[in-house]
Amino acid sequence: MQVVNRQDVKTIKILINEFLVVNEVNSKESIPIEFLKYLRKVNMKIEDGVLLNELWDCK
Repeated sequence: MQVVNRQDVKTIKILINEFLVVNEVNSKESIPIEFLKYLRKVNMKIEDGVLLNELWDCK
């Protein structure tokens, strides 16, 4: 499993874009949970909870 950190901005943006294109999300509140499920499917992990919160606060 690949761990993505704050310095991997390009990788994070690609993952978010792929997630938004591939997944059908029913509500804004379910996006973070569905994104974490998507990361498991593609064998990636974001361990920094603060970073994850910052990503979804911007969207």
